[in-house]
Amino acid sequence: MVRAARLSGAEPDDDEYQEFKEMLEHAETAQIPNPLFDLAGITCGHFLVPIWTFFGATLIGKAIIKMHLQKLFVIITFSKHIVEQMVAFISAVPGIGPSLQKPFQEYLEAQRQKLHHRSEMGTPQGENWLSWMFEKLVVVMVCYFILSIINSMAQSYAK
Repeated sequence: MVRAARLSGAEPDDDEYQEFKEMLEHAETAQIPNPLFDLAGITCGHFLVPIWTFFGATLIGKAIIKMHLQKLFVIITFSKHIVEQMVAFISAVPGIGPSLQKPFQEYLEAQRQKLHHRSEMGTPQGENWLSWMFEKLVVVMVCYFILSIINSMAQSYAK
């Protein structure tokens, strides 16, 4: 959509377009990369990056690089044998290794117990009000997002 708008050459005066231009300017001057994938797509459309170049880069980044890194992380994290080897390597650190190994082993065992033992309601024993509030906040944000999409569609239809 952004590509088509850019190619049309029109400079609409509506507030949404001005807001979009400000967002692009902010993205260009930001020192920290913006992790929002949609903003990357909008920016590529604005600068007329060909769709196959964008799609190819996205495919390589998400399906090959990111997927393999996540897979390795999960395998290493949940492999009891590899975790035990890593704890054994801690003892090889000169001076502080043996004193760090025991607390680290106890911490990992406590986390394993927390993950494997569930309470009667099926929730982890360590769940507290903060995680409950965060979950409700996410639900409210998703609902707001859906309502804003519906509102935007209605405004477009009315125009």
